[in-house]
Amino acid sequence: MLKIMEELNNYKKMGQDLIDKLKLKTYPVAVKMIPPGEEVTSNALRPHKVFGREVPACMTYTWCRRSGMSFFLQGNDIACKPASIKYFGLEKTADPNDVYKAWERKAKYKANAEAEKKSRESDAVLDFGEIQGFVVSPLNKTIVNPDVVMIYTSPLNLSHLILAATYNGECITSHFNGMESSCKEGIVRTYKTNECHVVSPGMGDRVLAAVQDHEMIFSIPESKLKMVLDNLFLAGNKLSFDPFGIPHMNPTLSAGNIFDNPVEPGVWEYLRKRINK
Repeated sequence: MLKIMEELNNYKKMGQDLIDKLKLKTYPVAVKMIPPGEEVTSNALRPHKVFGREVPACMTYTWCRRSGMSFFLQGNDIACKPASIKYFGLEKTADPNDVYKAWERKAKYKANAEAEKKSRESDAVLDFGEIQGFVVSPLNKTIVNPDVVMIYTSPLNLSHLILAATYNGECITSHFNGMESSCKEGIVRTYKTNECHVVSPGMGDRVLAAVQDHEMIFSIPESKLKMVLDNLFLAGNKLSFDPFGIPHMNPTLSAGNIFDNPVEPGVWEYLRKRINK
């Protein structure tokens, strides 16, 4: 029990450090996949009991990051059946194509059924029964050891997070098709690939879960959480000025000279001297 509390406290500290360093306006969301047969903490609320019916999964992420509530989601909690069936594998229908048919006949997010399927060929999914459900909890108050952490934040902070995640030489590859983004990219793909991902919230996230116009998501697997946190604001540490802080520096970089000194990275002058004339 003591070890469990120490681990939770460590995650809580990392969550608070992210809030403080990035000046986040909402809590980072810790996500824990619960395999079949594993005990689920009783401190996680069931959405269908709290709200009186099924709700979109993305709406619980909003409640989590804005109110500090923790939830345990299963199929009968999730109103967005494409997410429950196709991505989380919590429910199923007799025909595997039912989700694509529903999208084409009742929504038409893409031009036709073929386009609906083609745009999702590279989707990361969980097999039916692979998990019994998942818990979402604010990282700085977390009740679970996370598998994934989603940070809802500004484009500026997104740049800082990308720089931190790639500081040791990695590169980030992300996927976009405009729909189901927080669920399939923010959670499932990050969990399955064990890689960081840039997520552009889908229209469901924005219309149903009130993700704001200025918000993006950066999703981090647990294995890379400490690395990203430790690397924040290290990029550009040999520059003679500090352009990568928060709030962001005034856009004077490369504007000419200030007090007869060029306002530009030393990298440029270093390479100028080495260009073959």
